Amino acid sequence: MDFPFAGVTPNELSFAARDERYRRLHEWGEPSYLHPSGLRMIWKYDDVRTVLEAVLRGVSTANSLDPLVGYSRIATTASAIPPFLRHLLPPPAKATANLTDLGLHKRVRDTMSGADGHFTIPAGQRHAREAAMSAHFHAALDELDPGAELDVTALSIAYAARVTGEAVGLPPQSWPNVAIWSSAQSGLLGRRMHGRELGAAVDALGWLFTISARTVAHGSGFARRLREAELPRRVAISAMANSLAAGVHTVSGTIQQGLQRLLSAPDRAWWSLLADPHQAGSVAIKLMHLDPGLVAWKRRADEAITLPSGTTLPPGPILALFAAANRDTAAFPDLWNLHGKGKLPLTFGIGRHVCPGKQLATLAIAVFLRELHAQIPHAELIPTIGRRRPDLLFSGADIAITT
Repeated sequence: MDFPFAGVTPNELSFAARDERYRRLHEWGEPSYLHPSGLRMIWKYDDVRTVLEAVLRGVSTANSLDPLVGYSRIATTASAIPPFLRHLLPPPAKATANLTDLGLHKRVRDTMSGADGHFTIPAGQRHAREAAMSAHFHAALDELDPGAELDVTALSIAYAARVTGEAVGLPPQSWPNVAIWSSAQSGLLGRRMHGRELGAAVDALGWLFTISARTVAHGSGFARRLREAELPRRVAISAMANSLAAGVHTVSGTIQQGLQRLLSAPDRAWWSLLADPHQAGSVAIKLMHLDPGLVAWKRRADEAITLPSGTTLPPGPILALFAAANRDTAAFPDLWNLHGKGKLPLTFGIGRHVCPGKQLATLAIAVFLRELHAQIPHAELIPTIGRRRPDLLFSGADIAITT
């Protein structure tokens, strides 16, 4: 039997094909696999949790935001050199996901999340946040002007860009470009790019950091908090840029893949639950568990390590497949039950490296699903043709529905 993800990534598969590949993955005879990309894949829940926590000696987060093609490929790609020199020199500082200075990491995290962090939603502000997200949904929907069918992929990206752009204090005139800039960072992290495509991605990433720098210098909200925390300027800029990129693709990718599942189920039971505002949150949480837009994250073994499970890993880069770990029946014996018991899903990481935007992203997905159901309760999927690009870290789906 071939390794289930040797030649295909989750981004290229329908939800049913992903389900089958993840099932086969957990039947694989070894606990790790050296992927052709050079990344060693792991997928067992306990192993992925240990590596994501990065508290075990020898496990590093330093490579988490390194481009998949490597910096040397960028440096030798003619079309990538000018935008790199214009926008990305000196190279971006480490900020959250790849910051190894634990004291500075805590200062950044405390600014972003925690009891008084920017992305924390106090109970008293939840309704106001929901109303703002609902307004973003309808604004994005009006911009598309749907006819007999609705491009949900485009709608979800526009919505996620608006919600994320507002959350970090980006000026509204920049919101339409957020998806393009964010796509550049996510593409560089999880895809093999060459030539002009690589140059275009570096250019867009450069603009993401340039606009982030301007926002950190003059913006309100998150930008002001970063300034008030007196973080090093380059660290603050990276925190802003990384938040934009992660927010757009986590929210939109989960919506796309989740809707494919919701509208394909024979009884559409979970889709019907969206009519109940109290159930929409449970559906969103389950979709974040099963179909997250971000499916894996990088770590590095700085030396040969043995995980508590007994799994041994040689030195080198690791790809922790947390979307696969979320399907480990040893951790989730009641996986397909909406309210099934189990361990904590690893979609947003764990411990000191948990995603600061977890609460915001989950609420944004719930609001989108609830509003879409209210607008088009009898939506039907329209078959799509074509194959998405391979991507080791991010995943989505091309979704269109009848209106």
